[in-house]
Amino acid sequence: MLQQNLVGETLQGHYQVISQLGGGGFGDTFLAIDTSKFNRQCVVKRLKPQNQSTMQWVEQAFEREARMLEALGRHPRIPDLLGFFQEQQEFFLVQEFINGDNLRSHLIRGQQWDENRVIFILQNILEVLEFVHQHEVVHRDIKPDNLILQKPNNQIVLIDFGAVKQISTQVFNTQGQVASTTYVVGTQGYMPIEQMRGHPMLCSDIYAVGMIGIEALTGVFPHELGTDPNTFEVIWRPRVLVSEDFARVLSTMTAYHPSQRYQNATLALQAIRELTQTVLPSSVRQTPPPQVINSTVPNIRYAGFSTRFAADIIDKTILIIASFIFDFMTNGAANADGFWGRLFFYYIVIGFVYATVMESSAIQGTVGKMLLGIAVTDASGNRITFEQSAKRYFSKILSYITFLFGFFIAGFTTKKQTLHDIVSKSLVIRKSR
Repeated sequence: MLQQNLVGETLQGHYQVISQLGGGGFGDTFLAIDTSKFNRQCVVKRLKPQNQSTMQWVEQAFEREARMLEALGRHPRIPDLLGFFQEQQEFFLVQEFINGDNLRSHLIRGQQWDENRVIFILQNILEVLEFVHQHEVVHRDIKPDNLILQKPNNQIVLIDFGAVKQISTQVFNTQGQVASTTYVVGTQGYMPIEQMRGHPMLCSDIYAVGMIGIEALTGVFPHELGTDPNTFEVIWRPRVLVSEDFARVLSTMTAYHPSQRYQNATLALQAIRELTQTVLPSSVRQTPPPQVINSTVPNIRYAGFSTRFAADIIDKTILIIASFIFDFMTNGAANADGFWGRLFFYYIVIGFVYATVMESSAIQGTVGKMLLGIAVTDASGNRITFEQSAKRYFSKILSYITFLFGFFIAGFTTKKQTLHDIVSKSLVIRKSR
């Protein structure tokens, strides 16, 4: 057996262990540098199988799960698996080192996050979890400690998958089948009932994500929340006021019975994205929101009327010129019959293609918006769909024909939304500099 503390040791001839990051019943985690890769930092995880009598089966299971991590590591928000190996009947994983703070360091007992902030972080988590679930993999141990806010973009990185941990606790029979598991992988408060009984499902991860949302909203650790003696549902609603839509989504995510939850991350993410993110006035909150750390959520600045108007003038100029050119190319300069009708028709058609394609693309805005540093996003700050962009375009026409009423209402909404923003569930924001 290798010595307990690997600090100062070199594994496989090039993984030089620098310090210990953590340890527990499943194994130990160390920070190391790879001397064969210009001293690149990496994380070395040592797993300690509880049963040494069936090493052949443990080795096969370990390699299978390592291959799974290798496939998942192709996602930019899951650490790359750099290597895996066995030394003296102990198993090692080497993964990419993620520079950042875990979410636990930002969740402070007694401090309540506002609704929009929680929706933002849940969407961030579910976006990466969706990739995991598409591979039919259950993480099993989603909790704030295993969610890293990567620097400098503050995107959530998902670490420490429970499937590999479980190998170190399994006992195999002579046919290589799991005969028993000595520990349930997971963390109290974030584990639903079926996982406690040793039967994790994709929706078990959804429960954990929902509990993280409830913890952020209430400022109370999950294991300190009570449960209804009849339904066994978590009692959290009396502790904080949130919109009914968001409360319903969280309650579905954390339902006691697995069949009543969103069955995978895709369904949960869809529900989160549909939320309108209505902000409650501070006067109706049960507990005033604390000063929160700004590093986890970008400072969203909504574009004002004057900036949007200037961008619109630029775009209209482009469309009018394009319509004139198209008419000249198709009808010639001498054909004046029906000129203004044709011009209006071209303006509408070209404008539809121009606006919907550009605003739903990675650019997230027309030329006018790009020049003035603003972009169109959905309610969660992401790129809008083509369908949303089409709704924006046609409802914008409605904003014009109602004597500009659709534009004026931007002065009375908290996010400076016009009628076409509201109809398409979109925002116009200033780009980060």
